[in-house]
Amino acid sequence: MEKNWKMNLGKLNFVITIVSLMIIVSSFSNSYGGEDGKVQWGFSLSAGTDQKSKNDLTMYALLPRVDLPLHKNWDLEFEGNFSHYGIHDSKDLYLLGANTNIIFKPIQWNEASLFLIGGMGLAYNNNSDEHRRVRDIGDSHIAGILQVGSGIQYYLGKGLGFRGEYRFHHISDPFEQDSGINTHNLIIGLSF
Repeated sequence: MEKNWKMNLGKLNFVITIVSLMIIVSSFSNSYGGEDGKVQWGFSLSAGTDQKSKNDLTMYALLPRVDLPLHKNWDLEFEGNFSHYGIHDSKDLYLLGANTNIIFKPIQWNEASLFLIGGMGLAYNNNSDEHRRVRDIGDSHIAGILQVGSGIQYYLGKGLGFRGEYRFHHISDPFEQDSGINTHNLIIGLSF
């Protein structure tokens, strides 16, 4: 019992540290933005499969977002998360939440940029039924989200952009010890 309590406290401290760092980074002025320094809006569609293939699942998501330029190579992104995990022989899992991502663009051209993305978030989930719940996720109705990836953004002109990316996505219950679900996702989206 004490070991579980210490592990939950460790997870909570980790989440508090990451959220604190995100708040500090978000306090930078938009005057550090790129040439235009404009806020970009957009949305993405995501599809993925389970890393372990243990659950035989597919994941689909709609990810509306807003990107705030921090510096020439750095953006802060706030992203909505409307996800569906279709799990064979189990209850489907739905997530409704928000993610905060840091985007680093090390290589930029006039027409495109390569980027690295990493972030975390929280989401409400429907995993509470004791008899038909997803076995890899706890039942506290809260899912913690961690994700990393890379991609390319192609600028179509007049403020419109196309984005394609790969993300490794992890969800688990931040208040209980569980193995979580890891997925490999392909994401396409538009920015305006």
